[in-house]
Amino acid sequence: MSTSTLPEMPRPGIEAEIPYLPIFLDVRERKVLLFGGGPAAAAKASLLVRSRAQVMVVAERLCEELHRLFDEGDIAWDEQTFQPSMLDDAVLVFDGADDPALTDLLVRETRARGILLNVVDRPAACDFIVPARLERGPITIAISTGGAAPALARMIRQQLEAAIPEGYGRMARAAARYRQRVKERLPGVRARQRFWDRMFDPASAKALCRLREDEIVSRFVAALADADDTPAGSVQLVGAGPGDPELLTVRAVRAIETADVIFHDALVPAAILQIARREARLVSVGKRAGRASVDQALTNRMMTVAAEQGERVVRLKGGDPLIFGRGGEEAAYLRERGIPVSIVPGITAASAIGAELELPLTHRGVARSVRFVTAQCRTPEETGRIEWERLVDPSTTLAVYMGRDQAGQIAEALMRAGMPATTPATAVENGTCPGSRHRFVQLADLGSSVAALDGRAPVLLLIGDAVGEAPGWQAACGTNDISEPAPAAAVG
Repeated sequence: MSTSTLPEMPRPGIEAEIPYLPIFLDVRERKVLLFGGGPAAAAKASLLVRSRAQVMVVAERLCEELHRLFDEGDIAWDEQTFQPSMLDDAVLVFDGADDPALTDLLVRETRARGILLNVVDRPAACDFIVPARLERGPITIAISTGGAAPALARMIRQQLEAAIPEGYGRMARAAARYRQRVKERLPGVRARQRFWDRMFDPASAKALCRLREDEIVSRFVAALADADDTPAGSVQLVGAGPGDPELLTVRAVRAIETADVIFHDALVPAAILQIARREARLVSVGKRAGRASVDQALTNRMMTVAAEQGERVVRLKGGDPLIFGRGGEEAAYLRERGIPVSIVPGITAASAIGAELELPLTHRGVARSVRFVTAQCRTPEETGRIEWERLVDPSTTLAVYMGRDQAGQIAEALMRAGMPATTPATAVENGTCPGSRHRFVQLADLGSSVAALDGRAPVLLLIGDAVGEAPGWQAACGTNDISEPAPAAAVG
């Protein structure tokens, strides 16, 4: 594979069906027909007038709001019954008349002419729907449930209204005023993208939205004076956490959102990759035990090439980059070649799973320390030389990563070294992710418990007296019956 050409991966979730294509349609000075004279038609008319459409209302009578719009010259009114010639030159048709016979006629005639039709409260007859909207100046956010739950869409809009202040509208207007100047000063697309990303970074945007429009433009002027025509590339080693998107750090989300190319592990879920911009390239460089994987040397070269080409590179790793993630190796490789590199920490699996299971990794009077241990080294020979007996300490919790295939041998080695067979333990598969499963057992049953999980997903082992403080372990094993964990608490 050439290192100058990066393989592009299909966007995750591309197979998921969306009931409607989300678009914003320019109807300025274009004919739109609106059938019906009641409040439902009036609501659509108000929106169309604001969009500067040429609105023709077809109805015998008009409600008060429609009469006001007619009297003010914002809409035209035709009292005749429907005639096919009315559809001439129309780009959209709205049916708010609540007349089934008229609706059937409009469906037939509009589809014959290729004109899009919206029928109020009849999604099955609609070619398009009008979503709930949040408006902040020139910013319009549309929310749709595909006609399934309009009330839910309105609730989401209300939440967004609280989260997005009016100042965002001023920022958008200021950006519109200054956009051409930025384009002239920074002719390269990448340079302009970096400029606007910097101006609308969350911290910067928070400050800008408090300012007047002219003051925002002044900030743009000052920032543009220092902008780089040919911005340098960089690499961020980003921890994706244990898999739950809600456990990403704010800094990690920002890095993913602004990346030009993302080299990601196989275990990073689609829900996290979907945070990336649509134009970002996603390159899978994951490594899975027993499966074909991308060589680490090739990953290093591809990151270097992309950064040298001026791209913002994110190396997205499960968990934390510096805990069994080769983050140190990759950072050293990049620094040796003069590539700017930074590291964004992530929540490691042991911490996340401990919280999920209410399992303290340390506990006063029980465990004074926690040790993160890998059961998979660089070579099988190196793995075979792990001295598990040196890890036996009654005051320490062991967090064993990648321990699925050796769980039985690990338990036997620890017991031979003196760790009691009744030591509390748990095996957790796909922790914090959909389909997560776990078993609480005593150390003697750790190997069989992992075999019972019957999967190939990553497994974390937690071993030590502090595990016994978890409510699930007490429910499953508190009776000292280690033959089979209690069904309600054993598998989650």
